[in-house]
Amino acid sequence: MYYLGTTTGKIYRAGPELARAGEGVVYTVDGDKSILLKILTRPLTPREVQKLHALSALKAKPEHAAIPLEVVIDPSTQTPAGFTQPFFAPTISFSRVLDSHGRSAQKLPDDLAFRVRLCRMLAEAFARVHAVQLVVGDVSDGNFLLGRDWLGRVRVVHVIDCNSFQVTLRTNRGNEFFPSGVATEEYAAPEVQPTDWATSPRTAYSDSFGFAVLAWKVLFGGSHPFAVVTPRSVDVPPIGERIERRLFPFCPGSPLPANWKAPAIRPSLAVLPVEIRELFFRAFSSADPRDRATATEWREVFRAWELALTPSLPFRVLGAWNGSVADRVAEALSTVKPYLGRALGFTALVLLAVLTTRFDPAPAPASNSPPQRLHTDPPRTKPNRPRAVDRELFPEPIWQPPQPEKE
Repeated sequence: MYYLGTTTGKIYRAGPELARAGEGVVYTVDGDKSILLKILTRPLTPREVQKLHALSALKAKPEHAAIPLEVVIDPSTQTPAGFTQPFFAPTISFSRVLDSHGRSAQKLPDDLAFRVRLCRMLAEAFARVHAVQLVVGDVSDGNFLLGRDWLGRVRVVHVIDCNSFQVTLRTNRGNEFFPSGVATEEYAAPEVQPTDWATSPRTAYSDSFGFAVLAWKVLFGGSHPFAVVTPRSVDVPPIGERIERRLFPFCPGSPLPANWKAPAIRPSLAVLPVEIRELFFRAFSSADPRDRATATEWREVFRAWELALTPSLPFRVLGAWNGSVADRVAEALSTVKPYLGRALGFTALVLLAVLTTRFDPAPAPASNSPPQRLHTDPPRTKPNRPRAVDRELFPEPIWQPPQPEKE
């Protein structure tokens, strides 16, 4: 099975199937490991084909985003069938790291510093898309991938399913608008919920709402920010209706019914810095979408929190060897971090005292030991050899043994 590129005329031969979703199938490309083929399972409308051409023709494309590269046609029908896109590997779906069980299954750290790092990298992904005047539109945990390096460490967040991006082009006839066309209920902003998702416009502020939901899930074990606890006899409206009515149970003054309450979350909401807590309240409770923080603001506050939780240089080096071990050690030491400065200062003073103290290497003689000899004699090579007599001191022998008589 092969497909023909509409721009370059290149032939793309589909390899093994890599993934399958509701709208299409993703294949590898024989002979080219840098791109993928995404073939849609339904016929493309002329407007969708125009949108794919507009995305592939963008001069400024965001990094780490699977923007369509070229529309491909099926030679048997001569109709557009899909497109090519960049291939990112090795990766992990963002939906697999929303809770502790998923992170453990992927052999990733589960400490707070790692979760804050994920939120910071996710905010950077949104900021890169918004920087080139695009809107994600369909925010979902399945539309993001975690990129890992050769040591297995998570380094970047990739964006996929970019054919659902909202595109606005400036032409001689005015602005040409291509809507996102789809949305995910639990991530759609309150102003998007009651609209027709196939045609409704999205903004960077609606993306900010979706990011806030994702970040909340990462920080609080996969729990949705609009989850509530009610008696069994109470019928709870769908998640989309709760979002539209802004029934955020954690914000003081939220218009919750009397018998509703916020679920227990771990860690506590008090763990969040005040700045991040306020951004969450603005994202989920404010009636004006423009009150929500931009992706750049989210990135900066999470970066500041990440730096506050980051271990010192020796443990960063240890993280290059084994990230999970380093994060666990850093987490253990974070509880005694205020005392590390005092311990290092005390150690430095002790070393300075030791280096500046003069010691006599010769041991003191014991009081009951015999007096030491004041002269030294060369050691005898043979134990029974007589010592030579100094004739200057003793010119004549003191005594000579008698000589035996000869007979």
